[in-house]
Amino acid sequence: MGELYGAVNPLTSDWHDGLASSIMRQCASDQTEEKKWIIFDGPVDSLWIESMNTVLDDNKMLCLTSGERIKLPDTITMLFEV
Repeated sequence: MGELYGAVNPLTSDWHDGLASSIMRQCASDQTEEKKWIIFDGPVDSLWIESMNTVLDDNKMLCLTSGERIKLPDTITMLFEV
């Protein structure tokens, strides 16, 4: 799951974003009113989709294991193609 959401390097204690957290952070920092889509294509695994609970509810906030939270604006829509 570190490749998807990110992980702490055990040797340096540095946080490195994963693919999903990097894309979500980039979209969330874009202040334009342009609609943005994040599309996940493939099988949905119960382990990684559980970490999306706060993103998919009304909070629209990704909570990372580093303790950081990324608030997604209403201009971002997520689609799961399974």
